[in-house]
Amino acid sequence: MNSIGGAQKLLTQFRRHRAVLHPRTFAFLYHWLRRSPRVPYLPLKLHLEPTSHCNLRCVMCPQSMGATKDNGHMEMGLYEKIIHEARDFVLEINLFFRGEPLLHPRIVDMVRIAREAGIAVHINTNATLLRGPTIEGLLDARLDKLTISFDAGEKEAYEEMRRGAKFEKTLENVHAFLRAKAARGVAYPYTTIQVIKFFDAAAPGPTVPEAFIRLFDGLPVDEFDPIWAHGWAGTMKDNESFQAAPYGHNYYPCNWLWKSLAICWDGKVATCCGDFGPNEVFGDLNEESLRDIWNGAQMVRLRTLQREKRLGKMPLCRGCDAIWQPDGPRWRVFHGCSRLAGLTYRSGRSS
Repeated sequence: MNSIGGAQKLLTQFRRHRAVLHPRTFAFLYHWLRRSPRVPYLPLKLHLEPTSHCNLRCVMCPQSMGATKDNGHMEMGLYEKIIHEARDFVLEINLFFRGEPLLHPRIVDMVRIAREAGIAVHINTNATLLRGPTIEGLLDARLDKLTISFDAGEKEAYEEMRRGAKFEKTLENVHAFLRAKAARGVAYPYTTIQVIKFFDAAAPGPTVPEAFIRLFDGLPVDEFDPIWAHGWAGTMKDNESFQAAPYGHNYYPCNWLWKSLAICWDGKVATCCGDFGPNEVFGDLNEESLRDIWNGAQMVRLRTLQREKRLGKMPLCRGCDAIWQPDGPRWRVFHGCSRLAGLTYRSGRSS
């Protein structure tokens, strides 16, 4: 989710985030710290949904609770319209949102079209469909980043979390992709294996099992990224199947509203990447432009509500972990920087 740690990674993990390391990144950071309701730049990133369909029902995902009811694939005409508008200012597209992107029959074409427009492309996949022509197509299209959600890192826990997937089959697919990348001798896509762990208060942090890392010896994995399961804007916070990471106590507006837009398969623009309903739609790209929506009345309203900490008027945001930062050195440094840029907030929950 979009937190202080996420903003920090933009500046510290160069290879993973170099697509958005741009002078406008610093404009974004400044206006986020200032909590400016209207900003003088256009979005740096898009979450652009090829499809809301998913072939799994993972216990830590809102899909498992039927969050998406009106599913479909994005039509190519709409996709090309969005890319044409975005090419002059969007630095990177996350070509995924609520569904499994490899289910879209023209996902490779989508990558190619965006890359030809000069936009970096990132796909996050469960890898159950990562095989054969799709592997070769994504490499041919020069996909910039690939995140493989291969959770737990252990067979029994993986299959309990990723309902509908088989550990050995997914491993075979990932190995096939990595061998194909190695055979071409290319550095792209930057390949991250993300391992979600259920929160454990006794652990110092989420880790990737060493035995799992060894399964990829000699293969071009750029990064292993362990993270705690989160509550998806409160949707999955209180769940019998797993424990999400606890919220912090220090409020600061989510950087999403100052950085990105989340676009559903039908062109509707949702509040953010955590809005699986979507519960609040404030734009429609079938009728409006990205420019119109970005500093439109609804977007300015949302930024203002977060600026003023009026979360009672933003139910989705009120239940989200991204706005509640934990105590610690990172928060103290960030809080000090925010004082230089603008006003600060008192710690503690309020609405």
